[in-house]
Amino acid sequence: MSKLVRILCLSAITLLMSACATTFSGQVSSFHEWQAQTSRVYVVERAPDQENNPEYKVYEEQLRRQLGISGFQEADAQHPAAIKVSMAYASNIAELQVSSLHPALYDPVWRLHFRRGLYYGPYWYPYPPLFPSDLSVKRNYLHQLELRFSEVQSGKRLADIKVSTEQLNPAISMFMPDLLALALQDFPQPNGSTRVIELQKTTKEAK
Repeated sequence: MSKLVRILCLSAITLLMSACATTFSGQVSSFHEWQAQTSRVYVVERAPDQENNPEYKVYEEQLRRQLGISGFQEADAQHPAAIKVSMAYASNIAELQVSSLHPALYDPVWRLHFRRGLYYGPYWYPYPPLFPSDLSVKRNYLHQLELRFSEVQSGKRLADIKVSTEQLNPAISMFMPDLLALALQDFPQPNGSTRVIELQKTTKEAK
C-alpha cells in the first residue's frame, strides 16, 4: 500500500506542476547594428506624451528591471549613459470570431449585429428570433511593443525590436513583463530575424 501511495503522490505532483506551467508566445522582429563592444550603460528616453503618463511609468519600471536581468546598467554619476532606450506600445482588436447559427459581423458603432431573415438588426432587438440565438463572440487582441536603442552622443539608431502577441484579454498590462522578456531574450537576437518565441512561465498560485 505504501508503494501505491507514493506512486499516487508522485502522479499528483506531476499533474500539479504541469497545470502550473504555462507558456507565453510572441513574434519578435530584430534589426540592429549592435557591436560586441557597445556599452550597455543606458538611460531611458521618454516621449513628451509619456512624461505624465502613470501607465507608462509602470511599464518603464518593468523595462528597467528586465534590462538589468539582460546585462544592462542604468546610468549614474559614475557611469554616464552611452545609449538611450525608448519604448512604445499599443493594443488593437486583431480578429473577431463569432459562433452562431446566423451570420454575424462586427460594427464599430453598433457593436454586434446579426441578420434575421431579409432584414438586419442588433442582437438585443426585442422581436422573437427566427433561429436559436445562442451567440458566442470571441475577440482576439493584438498587443505590440517596440524598443529602440540609440547612441546618446550621435543619436545613431543601434537596434529596433518589435514584439507582438495575440491574446483574449484586452489589457496589455497583463502581458507587458512577458513582452519585455521576449524583446530582450538573447539580446541582440539575429539581425533581420522574425521569429516566434515561447517563454516558459510557472504560476505559483492560482487565485
